[in-house]
Amino acid sequence: MEEEQDVLKPDGHLDCTGLYCPAPVFETGKKINSMKEGQILELIADDPASEEDIKSWAKTTGNKLIKMTKNNDNFIFYIKKMYK
Repeated sequence: MEEEQDVLKPDGHLDCTGLYCPAPVFETGKKINSMKEGQILELIADDPASEEDIKSWAKTTGNKLIKMTKNNDNFIFYIKKMYK
């Protein structure tokens, strides 16, 4: 699994630990909007609702959730920006 993370090489990082809905979604939107098409954002969140919230946000906005893992209480998302 560590090899996959190395291959992804995120272009941006966002730590939303300690933030609860809707803050992780709002902050993810702001961060992804500052990135270029095709870049990958690594998002870390500990809000239990973030798993479904980020999946739904990615689908709604047209961005691609490449991978999601859980490490203890943290969710780690890799999101590819799919538009300009």
